[in-house]
Amino acid sequence: MKDNPISLFHELESYVRGSKDTLHRYMYACILEQRLADLLLLSRCGVHPDDEDRLAVRLASQRSLCVQAASDLAEGTEEARGSTPAWPDCKVTKSSAAQKRPELLSLVKVMQELRTPECSGYDLCDLEVCREDALHWLRDHADPSSPPVLIGVRTGGAFYAPLWSSALQQRWGNKALYHTVRALRMPSDPGASLYLPEELSILPAAIEPDTDIVILEDQPHTGGTVLELAGRLSAKYRLNKPVWVSSPGRLFQIENGRLAKCSDRIPLNTGTRKRIWQMLGNSEEVAEFLLPKLGLTDAHPADLEAVPYKSVPQWNDPMYRREVPFRINPKKTPFYIRRKSTNEPVVFAKFIGKDLFGDFQFHQLKKFEKYFPDILAYQDGYVMTKYEPGLKEMREMFVNMPSAVTREICQSVSGYWKTLLDSCQISGGHPVHPLADHWQARLGEMEDFIGRKLPYDLDWFERSLHTEWTSSAHVYTSLPYANQYGHWKARLSAGQRLKTYRFHIDSTWGGTSSIEVELASFLLENRVRPDDFRLLVNQVKKEAGSLTIEAVTDALPIACVLQAANLLKQAKDESRLSKELILSEAMQSFEYLQAMKPKLSDVR
Repeated sequence: MKDNPISLFHELESYVRGSKDTLHRYMYACILEQRLADLLLLSRCGVHPDDEDRLAVRLASQRSLCVQAASDLAEGTEEARGSTPAWPDCKVTKSSAAQKRPELLSLVKVMQELRTPECSGYDLCDLEVCREDALHWLRDHADPSSPPVLIGVRTGGAFYAPLWSSALQQRWGNKALYHTVRALRMPSDPGASLYLPEELSILPAAIEPDTDIVILEDQPHTGGTVLELAGRLSAKYRLNKPVWVSSPGRLFQIENGRLAKCSDRIPLNTGTRKRIWQMLGNSEEVAEFLLPKLGLTDAHPADLEAVPYKSVPQWNDPMYRREVPFRINPKKTPFYIRRKSTNEPVVFAKFIGKDLFGDFQFHQLKKFEKYFPDILAYQDGYVMTKYEPGLKEMREMFVNMPSAVTREICQSVSGYWKTLLDSCQISGGHPVHPLADHWQARLGEMEDFIGRKLPYDLDWFERSLHTEWTSSAHVYTSLPYANQYGHWKARLSAGQRLKTYRFHIDSTWGGTSSIEVELASFLLENRVRPDDFRLLVNQVKKEAGSLTIEAVTDALPIACVLQAANLLKQAKDESRLSKELILSEAMQSFEYLQAMKPKLSDVR
């Protein structure tokens, strides 16, 4: 998994180097701690060549840096101190990990991704409250004579544990250390958590009988992740007292194999001004706050209102903390700013994450400005763009427009993948696409849902889904969540000037994908003709030397299964797509693929 010099992670390192923001530096330090801890785990499992002792020393040093950065953050230090450590490369591929230790596949996948923790994406908190959580635990729930063993569960817990350690060092100095462990997924049961003995053995060999253990984790859902870890720790240390669990603002104890809530408070800093996502539901407040930032010189506050793109569920309001599970989740709450007098939308606002993750995402997004409406502002994790009325779906244009127009579309959108390769490339991608294991089950579920058999070539799909993409360029992208044709639009002006748009470029909730699958998804969703297929692939090939038309053709069935999986998801979530719409879309896609298959031999 050797990192490309232009990889996403080196882009992140460069961005943080240019920032003096203490929160940016703190979160990057925690991301780096996770990277080093994962590398040490791979080394101890015999699949990474780096020296264990050297990695262990560097990891201990990095954790000290995390605690210092946590103290700076909690104390309100205005400007970050010290240098930004370099991003450590990794020389492990998924195929080599699979051959030696199949259970490490999920770890290598995690290491390819810039995962947004819940605290920055969809269970928002102000991180500094975690330090107050630790002091609250000391004051109201425990009076230990020795420092507790602090264990953060990577990913989320790695951002909380240093803040606890920083608080506890006020009493115990450098003895208040912390550790992190990675919860992996069992190959035989993806819903179950797995902690490897090679990592648990790094924890203290023994502890005093009255020592407390505190596990730091994102908000527990079922509690399965922390309950499994607590069980392993109880066996390791022969515990005679309950294990504590903390997520931002919350404290639990494990009693009789269950999580019992001890305290709960809204995890927001009361000294911080109100953010947009705290104003949701109050249209006038949102509009009045944003107007000075949007450059709408002809608008008056009384004539503007904020209108949810979707309904704003009450559980997004901090006052509804009693709801379970509770989240402050702006991911679900895009909105328009609209003129009351004309009902005309003028601004569209979408949340892309807060703190370092949102800020870096916005930094990346600006590289794609050519494919965006005009960006008016970025505030509190929301990107606000000029509302663009009258856009046409690109699919409609590929189907109905003359070849001169569709060729121009292909020329225009090819630059999107160039920018993606330049800014979001990762290394060591998937030898076989993740959908390969269960693709027939997914299509079977779709057939059951629509009550029809899908027309597809079983051999072609089986060969495609098990293609090894080891020589491909891989990117971190929004594709797994935003591959529908509705994300691609265009406008042809009266003077025949073409402007193309790609919506939902942000990969805050994204994943890894090969460039072949990226292109195949675009071609399938937009019903691209064979000649345009060839033109687009050859344009992108200029930036991705290993790309071939044959490989993109081989990826088309993957795009079809990916679309089916997303349609099924939308049938179940809040959007609740109708059965009739899903039937129409699925059948058209599979029929398009069947009709295209004999023509693709000419494209090759």
